[in-house]
Amino acid sequence: MGRLYLFLGAVFLFAPLDFANAIVFFSQGNDANLTKPENGLPWENVVQMRSDSGPIGTGVYLGNRYVLTAGHVAPLTTVRIGFLDYALDSSVPYLVGTSDMKLVRLASDPGLGSVRLNTNPLNDGGYSYMVGYGVGRASGSLVNASPVTWGDASTSAKRWGTNLVDGAISNAQVAGYTSDLLRTQFNSNAGGSEAALTILDSGSALFRQIGSDWFLVGLGAYVQNSGYSLASSQFNSSESDDNYFIRISSYAGSVQQIGTVLVPEPSTLGLLLGGGALWLVLALAHHAYQSRS
Repeated sequence: MGRLYLFLGAVFLFAPLDFANAIVFFSQGNDANLTKPENGLPWENVVQMRSDSGPIGTGVYLGNRYVLTAGHVAPLTTVRIGFLDYALDSSVPYLVGTSDMKLVRLASDPGLGSVRLNTNPLNDGGYSYMVGYGVGRASGSLVNASPVTWGDASTSAKRWGTNLVDGAISNAQVAGYTSDLLRTQFNSNAGGSEAALTILDSGSALFRQIGSDWFLVGLGAYVQNSGYSLASSQFNSSESDDNYFIRISSYAGSVQQIGTVLVPEPSTLGLLLGGGALWLVLALAHHAYQSRS
């Protein structure tokens, strides 16, 4: 496992990252991988973040009405879970340290279970599942076309895909955020459902099965250069085939954690979830979150 994580500093020197407005690409058409796989994947906990004008990203429902998403997903008005839209409560979103992550809370309980968050960096690498609400192919972009032409918001759907986590980098600075990241690449080595970042999936989930349990190891954030993956047959970094996820295990060793945690609202101090099911550092914000367009 020690050789898995590559130093990716050169990537950031020569190919600045852009926000990934979304996350999932499939080598199949738009109707592939639209239902939960039969492997226990926490499919229901991946939710759609929305503004007054429609979908703007993805999030992960952690439990106790809390949703984790990318910090740059804004402006939020509701969270869609299944076919229902849930309003946010009156609390200010909380940024997780300096990373491009924030925590928002629903006004009512959607009745979902909790998600486990990975705390051990040795468990970050390898075969993983991505779930998000990204757009699909444009109607004129045929399967196996290279590069892919992505559709508009009308093609957005909840899909899953696979990929390999093959690298990590610390303290990546993008648009005012500083985050530890995990990398996947679109290079056709993770099976017929290999996925990459596209449009409308910032905040999408990167899950790994560790033992018999599923853990969230990453949160969709960035791709190189263009804000979406071209999925070119050249499969190289200059054509946006590197994808980056905020590394959850980097935010699991601080004093303030969700899980045994003191959650941000004074009225809810105490355990967020019984049994310590969730572990994620929450750096309590001391100022109001400023919306980012």
